[in-house]
Amino acid sequence: MFNKFLSNNFTLISSFFVLFIFIIYSYFFASVVRTVEEDQLIKKGFDAKAYVENIWKSKIIPTISEEAQDITFILDELFKNKEVTEEKYGGRSGTGSYSFMIKGKAEITSLNTASRVGTLSIKLEKKYDSEIFITLGPVIKKDSIRDAVKFIKFNDFVNQLDFADVSRIIKVRVLNEIIGPLNLKEITGKNINFEGAITFDRKDKIYITPTKIEFLN
Repeated sequence: MFNKFLSNNFTLISSFFVLFIFIIYSYFFASVVRTVEEDQLIKKGFDAKAYVENIWKSKIIPTISEEAQDITFILDELFKNKEVTEEKYGGRSGTGSYSFMIKGKAEITSLNTASRVGTLSIKLEKKYDSEIFITLGPVIKKDSIRDAVKFIKFNDFVNQLDFADVSRIIKVRVLNEIIGPLNLKEITGKNINFEGAITFDRKDKIYITPTKIEFLN
């Protein structure tokens, strides 16, 4: 009888021990299980430059050209009903401010290159209390383009650094291909068509990261 009691308890204790080991394993190791694709990315090393190269002309530029709303419309809607406009037209990463694909016409009123966050002040066809700028760099602070297009999602990347690096390379493309060719010495007073993205994080100053600047005169 004693042997039977010991045998039954040994089985019970063994079951609890196996369960305990399983819980410990799940707690410490399950969170680091990766997919085959993620393992390949880690081994290979993520190449943000190649990633942006593959989507810059094929997806980013055409998406903004085709889906951008007139900046005056977006601003009017934001000032009227910010939350609804953000949900309908905006994109963002995490809990950050929303970004929007925009286009419009404007007159360049001044060139501001005293700081590394260089800008063009512009006057839109409609008057606003806000100051409107096109970002020139060389420092572009916001991630407007990456977030506005909506198809570059944080969850598609292995880590935060890769996601941030994509935005950095997008800004390099803007500096080299959109802003670089501009003749800044003769730009004041020019009328332009523009496309790009804004991040609406303040009402008094609106900064456009451009993907197209076309002179009208």
